[in-house]
Amino acid sequence: MPDPETHGRAAEIVGRFRLVRLLGEGGMGSVYLGERTGDFKQTVAVKLLREGLCDPSALLRFGIERRALASLQHPNIVQLIDGGLTGDGIPFLVMDYVEGMPLDRYCDERQALLRERIRLMIQVLEAVDHAHRHFVAHCDLKFSNILVSAEGQPRLLDFGLTKLLEPARSRLDPQATRVAPRPFTLEFASPEQLQGEDLTTATDLYSCGVMLYSLVTGTHPFEALRDQPLALLHATLSAEPEEPSHRLSRQARTEPTIARRLAATRGTTPARLAGELRGDLDSIVLRALRKEPNHRYSSAAQFAADLRNVLAGRPVESRRGSRRYRAWKFVRRNRAGVIAAAILVVALLAGAAGAVSQAIRAQRSRAIAEARFDDARRLTDSLLVDFYAAVQKLDGSEAAQKALVQWSRETLESLARHSAGNPRVNVELAITYLRLGELQAAGARDLAHWTAAIASFDQGLKLLPPVLGKEAADQQALLTRTKLLEGRSRARARIAGTQ
Repeated sequence: MPDPETHGRAAEIVGRFRLVRLLGEGGMGSVYLGERTGDFKQTVAVKLLREGLCDPSALLRFGIERRALASLQHPNIVQLIDGGLTGDGIPFLVMDYVEGMPLDRYCDERQALLRERIRLMIQVLEAVDHAHRHFVAHCDLKFSNILVSAEGQPRLLDFGLTKLLEPARSRLDPQATRVAPRPFTLEFASPEQLQGEDLTTATDLYSCGVMLYSLVTGTHPFEALRDQPLALLHATLSAEPEEPSHRLSRQARTEPTIARRLAATRGTTPARLAGELRGDLDSIVLRALRKEPNHRYSSAAQFAADLRNVLAGRPVESRRGSRRYRAWKFVRRNRAGVIAAAILVVALLAGAAGAVSQAIRAQRSRAIAEARFDDARRLTDSLLVDFYAAVQKLDGSEAAQKALVQWSRETLESLARHSAGNPRVNVELAITYLRLGELQAAGARDLAHWTAAIASFDQGLKLLPPVLGKEAADQQALLTRTKLLEGRSRARARIAGTQ
């Protein structure tokens, strides 16, 4: 409940503004809706330092907030309009009035889709980055300090716990900004805040990570401990939060009704929502929530850039993905072009096989022939297999998959016919058949796919008897034969299980 004495300031004139009504109260101050007195109308928010808190420490912090707001000019940050002292010596700040809802409530009431929530978080991070580049750390980022207007524009406010990262720029003694104790909101506080360590921009990034986790999952990283302050503090310092996608998958199993309701507010199903978070968003959120400040994102701009990568389907920095991961992201962005390119690559491979045959007949040189075999085999292994692995995940790519498999078999068969029984070439070709069979099995959805995988394993096995029949059997050939047999056995077991 508002303090009666503070509430009694309604209708009072503060500077050039009349206080209309109390909007809210915090630990240090009270915020009023205000109107300008004079020739034109202007609605503002007026923050007054709470009476009884006008000690040097509180006055210093209020002055820091004014300096911080004066230095920031950004569309997603509340703007400072005026400041001064009331008639009875109480410091006040005048800011533009933001009429809106806290970020989380705004998203839930409008049932914002996952992409919309990410876009809003990007805007918040852009505002945070602007503050950091002006040497201001907010140090109290939470949903209630981010209001979203009816037009969907988030605004950062309440810089009452701000830390000036370079106080000398504001002509302050660096020691003067080390005001103790420094308040915080436990649910959004970083490990270093809880331990009383020096605060940096990384503190704000952690709080943004907590908010992003909540926006995408509907729960706090340590949801079960939110009403247990000591346990929550301990978990923030020492426990690792559960991956967002795992949290949603587990909730779908244990609390299906709640999971369906949560997913519905994001316009999807629990399984699809978990799938959208798995991988990229998991890694982004968990990086922002690292215990060690130097292991989080280096800046709010880098954090925002990774979220933009998610929206654009590009690789994210937090994963530093493998070549195949990055190739897959490229495929997702360029579906039609990649399928066409894959078919073209297969055609080139077929041409390469023909070139091998011509080279052998024309030159009769074992060294040159083996070099051609190596070239064609490497093309098949590094291009064809990677393309097949990517294309098989695309919707509507069944025809492209069949074309890739057909051309790959023809290419490998052509190479085998012209290998002249060369043991090394036979082993290499068997390895390629093994990889192709494994890829086919990994993407198998019905009996036909499993049968095709078995055919690839069998083709590889046919190449090995001449090599294995020697007295000193090649170890790589033995290992390849074992893997081909295991793959064929697993595929047959799957077929038997479907009948």
